[in-house]
Amino acid sequence: MTRSPLLLIFALGLQACGQQETSSAQPDIILLTVDTLRTDNVSAYNPNSRARTTHIDSLAAEGIRFERAYSPISVTGPAFCSMHTGRRPGLHRVVLNIFRGGTPLPSDVSTLAQALKAQGYSTGAFVSGFTLRPELGLDRGFDTYEWPEELQRPSEETAASAVRWLQGQEGPVFLWFHSFDPHGPLRKWPNPKPRRNWERSPDKLERIASYQRIAGISDPTFYAERYASAVEYADKQVGQLLDALRQTQRMDSAVIVFNADHGESFDERGLWFDHGTTAFEEQLHIPLIIRLPGAQRAGEVQPALVSLQDVAPTLLQLIGAPALEGADGRTDILSGGGHSVLTGESSHCKEEQGEACAPTGHAGKMFVARDETRAVVRRSTIAGVIYEYYDRIGDPAERSPLSNPPPPADLKALVDAMADERARMDLTDPGSGDEDLSPEEAAELEALKALGYADGASEED
Repeated sequence: MTRSPLLLIFALGLQACGQQETSSAQPDIILLTVDTLRTDNVSAYNPNSRARTTHIDSLAAEGIRFERAYSPISVTGPAFCSMHTGRRPGLHRVVLNIFRGGTPLPSDVSTLAQALKAQGYSTGAFVSGFTLRPELGLDRGFDTYEWPEELQRPSEETAASAVRWLQGQEGPVFLWFHSFDPHGPLRKWPNPKPRRNWERSPDKLERIASYQRIAGISDPTFYAERYASAVEYADKQVGQLLDALRQTQRMDSAVIVFNADHGESFDERGLWFDHGTTAFEEQLHIPLIIRLPGAQRAGEVQPALVSLQDVAPTLLQLIGAPALEGADGRTDILSGGGHSVLTGESSHCKEEQGEACAPTGHAGKMFVARDETRAVVRRSTIAGVIYEYYDRIGDPAERSPLSNPPPPADLKALVDAMADERARMDLTDPGSGDEDLSPEEAAELEALKALGYADGASEED
């Protein structure tokens, strides 16, 4: 096999660390992912972050931090399918979570785990949320694929399982760890301290996603502080994995990738403390950090536009392995490559009072095309389809659409093409026929509502 330039860089790094290069040198590949993580709640990205992410920050200090990384979709299952296949959602064809009417990953779509298994890697996945159950299809290629029997579990338990697995392995490993902690409902996290006389405004409470509401409190700071507690807990578990890598003498020779699947809305839009609902900055901008063996290029910052779908192609290029068939992610992001334009989408339109979309379900999806300076959003509303044009230099948070000039034709054509592509897919919305559910299915539906994954959740005091 002809070695790629990046593989030669890796080999030189091993020599610099005092290790001898061999023809079979293969770095461990470690994916550390935190669900529903806003970039501005990682202190390596935002010094004013409410959450202090000590362990993630240490990876950023020793790795390459990507400033403009984006998810192609603001919901878990489809986003992680892009991470593992190197394909945008329109190509891997998972554009809704399964229980929202989506389909599993098609059997003809290859995954990163399958590719690494073929290269002699031991493969283990340890996930914390039910959205990643084997029915999705991401278990293929993993020797061990552990998921919670319940709808979610604390990542402390997930990390403990991952560490036990890691300690029992010999040879190169591919490990995927997933934390679900920042995902709502936020009631599982302690009240912010010191206690305050929190605002209880009925009008504002209607804007908070129904499954997130706690005791009638409408103050967004209350929920943002609980969210920060969840992020800090997830960061602690990332630290457990890093400690295990050090203890097993794998840290210096490993390639470690840290990222999220998508972000979360706070009080930026009509609906607060939810995701899957829009394709705006706060829901699609994600942290992405890659630590190379021996902490090569420590502290480097890459400004190019990159995507979650670039992760698998980049890792396979790095070790000189064959590319994933059908992948459209880039392989050169470690050397400064990026996309001229990125597209993205929401999951679906929810039945929430804070939403301005219509109709509910997949037909109410939002689409976006953004480059370094511009963004065009296509929204489906009760009044019909509307387009919003944003100046990403003057308005990086995409809060104030321009009234003039009209949306540029090149970006408008991209969002229209995505909408047409989804319209041709055989997508259905769940919800009809609920009266025919079995007791087990009815119980699961109620649990989904409590997590905000089905409409109709109610407040818990």
